[in-house]
Amino acid sequence: MEEFYTIQGEGYHSGKAAYFIRIGGCDVGCHWCDVKESWNPDTHPPTGILEIVANAKKHSETIVVTGGEPLTWNMEPLVSMLKSEGMTVHVETSGAYPLTGDWDWICLSPKKTAPPKKDFY
Repeated sequence: MEEFYTIQGEGYHSGKAAYFIRIGGCDVGCHWCDVKESWNPDTHPPTGILEIVANAKKHSETIVVTGGEPLTWNMEPLVSMLKSEGMTVHVETSGAYPLTGDWDWICLSPKKTAPPKKDFY
């Protein structure tokens, strides 16, 4: 959906530079969501993994995959390629979908409407 370089503004890694990859698609439906335009994946043209990794390499060694809900999709191919390029890869997720990918950091934000899957415990 979108990619951008910025300073992490939340949580344990707050204040550190990171390249964010926002993945389109989410059916968790949080009424307070600040990126509701990310919910419908059909409104965002797909971007190939090679292009995403090439863009990320230009900006930061720390990558944050967010959404929407990135784990709606199988993240293993993207995470593997980013890590093969020496990047540290974080995910921001509700945990409503199975965990795919070998993440370096998982920011779990459970939602009442879609509790985390057991593989997060």
